[in-house]
Amino acid sequence: MKTKDYQDTAKGEERLTSKIEEGHPLFSPSRFKYVPLVVISLLLLNLLATCQSNRASHRALMNRPYIYVQQTDGTAIKVSPADSLYRSDETLIDFASNWLKLAYTWKLKNEPGKEANERGRNFPYPFHLASLAIALGYREAYMDLIANTYQKEFPLSRYITGEEQCYVRIFETPQIEKIKPGLWNVTIVATRTHARGNSIFAHEVFNHVIQLRAVEPTTDESKLWGNRDTELGKQLAAMQYQGLQIVEIGKF
Repeated sequence: MKTKDYQDTAKGEERLTSKIEEGHPLFSPSRFKYVPLVVISLLLLNLLATCQSNRASHRALMNRPYIYVQQTDGTAIKVSPADSLYRSDETLIDFASNWLKLAYTWKLKNEPGKEANERGRNFPYPFHLASLAIALGYREAYMDLIANTYQKEFPLSRYITGEEQCYVRIFETPQIEKIKPGLWNVTIVATRTHARGNSIFAHEVFNHVIQLRAVEPTTDESKLWGNRDTELGKQLAAMQYQGLQIVEIGKF
């Protein structure tokens, strides 16, 4: 009897315990048992999104234009990705100043007849070669303007034959005005001296505003201007590596 009573008592306690567990919040199924899975899933999604973003950024970086740096041997190399419209002040000043001096320094005394003919007009060879840095369309109009302007006072034919010479002197550091990204005005204060033999016969006020825009630098050797065996050709090629083009020229 005692054994039976003990068994009945144990069963009663077990039923009571079950009822207590069913009704007590401590023994209810946890509402948060899936939280770890949710957290892990969110972390995985975030990691996946980060990887995709990094890959997209890398592709965008790889697709950005490179800048080119001229080496001492005259060649150009690509360097780290950069803003394709960026040009340093030094580059802008160097390009505009060199162009003005190269285009308008006509010392052909030892090279009489050194000329270039275009559209029925004869131009001093340095001017014609340097004009390739000017945007097409505007270039032709500018060349005709120069030929007509100088026809009376400084006829080009006298410089082509070497009868007269001229050179440009820049007096102060050119000033730069940024118009918009990739477009600048470079103001140059200069004079041009005209000589006949050893005798100077004119000083010309030669102040200019040269408008430059950023273009893709030339790296193809076959597209470089002039003969790289000459000093003029080397200087013009160096200008092409700088990735600039003249779009407007004003004199004041």
